[in-house]
Order: sequence, then structure tokens, then C-alpha cells
Amino acid sequence: MMDFNTIQKKIKPGEIFFISDFIELGNYEAIRKSLQRLTKDDSIKRIAKGIYFLPKIHKRLGVIYPHAEQIAKAIAKRDKARIIATGSTALNLLGLSTQIPLKVVFLTDGSARNIKVGNQTIQFKKTNPKNLSIEHRLTNLIIQALKEIGEKHVTPEQLDKIQRIIEKSKEQEIVYKNLNNAPIWIQKIIVDK
Repeated sequence: MMDFNTIQKKIKPGEIFFISDFIELGNYEAIRKSLQRLTKDDSIKRIAKGIYFLPKIHKRLGVIYPHAEQIAKAIAKRDKARIIATGSTALNLLGLSTQIPLKVVFLTDGSARNIKVGNQTIQFKKTNPKNLSIEHRLTNLIIQALKEIGEKHVTPEQLDKIQRIIEKSKEQEIVYKNLNNAPIWIQKIIVDK
């Protein structure tokens, strides 16, 4: 039978895990019931159906819950899928917006689905593999954020902030090289600036 010590040996506090991570210990239903029992006594937390995490406790804040991108990355890793944050999620992750979206959208080559996490929804939208051809996270965030803003609505302040983000990343060469695969208007305002 699976217990809390078994989980602690394999999972670090704050990490997300799935029933499939423990399948070597027994059948799916037995593991699900063990995790259900551990959730009831607050040893672990359930994020959504079949998705759990080992709580990380902060002295003042209490349980630190994983954020949407962390959950999406864990699901993508499990499913061996690629993901890219889009729209307002990309804007928020870059710091171009302080609004935390209630619907966090990721493009994926995996299964399309919605996962409800508290009052937030994580949506995986199936996309064309070409949209996932750039494997550099910062480049993808920049492209998706600019697409969300729109070619005619990008402000000089937003462009300056993006340039500072690129410089601070110390990955300018990689970003500029990858932006060769971005829409022409994005190349012009970032690379040719």
C-alpha cells in the first residue's frame, strides 16, 4: 500500500505528480484510492482530477500552490507534448500585464482539453506543429505577447520593456536568431529596431 513516505521519497515539496508516477506500486485504482486517502488527511493536495502536488509550506503564507504554467508544464511533460503560453498569459509572464488571467491558454501538439484549477481554467489548444517549431521559451513568449497586442497597437513603452527583458536574459543572440521564424512585422519591430 502506498503511503506518505513513499511519496516523499519520490516527490519534492511543491512538485506536481500524477497517478501514473506511482503505477509501479500497484494497479491504477489502488493508487488512486491511496492518493484520495492522503488528500483527505491533507498530506497531499489535489489540483484537479488525477493531478496532485506535495505541499510546500511557507512560514507566513502557508501552503504555496503551483501556478498555472507549472501545472501546464507538468501535464505537457507527462503527455510528452510541447506547449506555448499565448495571449494574456504570455503578456503576464513577460510582465507586460499585471492581470492574472482566469483562462490560461497554451498551444499544444498534445490533446486539446480544459482543466479547472480553483477559479482558473487551463486550456490546451491543439495547434499546427509550425507554431511550436521554436523551442526557446522567451522567444515564444515575446511572439505570443506581441500577437496578443496586435501589430497596430504595440506601444513604444512595450517595445522598450521587451528589449530590456531580452537584454536582461543574456540570451539576445538566441532570441534574435529565433525571431527569424516570427511573423515579419514582429521581426521588424524587434530585430530591426
